[in-house]
Amino acid sequence: MTKKDFKASIGAGIKAQDNADKDRFGKADSVLSTLDAAAEKQRQAEQPTPSRTLVVRHTFSMSETDYEMLEALRKAAAAVPGGPIFSASDICRAAIHAISGYSGEEVIAAVDKLERLRPGKRS
Repeated sequence: MTKKDFKASIGAGIKAQDNADKDRFGKADSVLSTLDAAAEKQRQAEQPTPSRTLVVRHTFSMSETDYEMLEALRKAAAAVPGGPIFSASDICRAAIHAISGYSGEEVIAAVDKLERLRPGKRS
């Protein structure tokens, strides 16, 4: 073999290896992109679609002492390092969820402990 033929054969071998590598990487990329798309579809299928909760606007009255307790609960949650700041509505809803497991008698007993307010009137 002459020097020129050796250079040509080495160059051809390198070029062939580069083409083979490009082909393998191209195939791997196409397989991985297919797997990524399938994984994304599966992730989306597993996530429940958020249901739209209807919001009901309603007004109600509470005594000043009840409102002070509500504000104290909001401030206590906000005082926790990194604690969220809740709205009055959040605290009221949490209270409703807390007593939702009560029996009828337990609800009556809890409500009987409250001061009776005149509906629709400012005291």
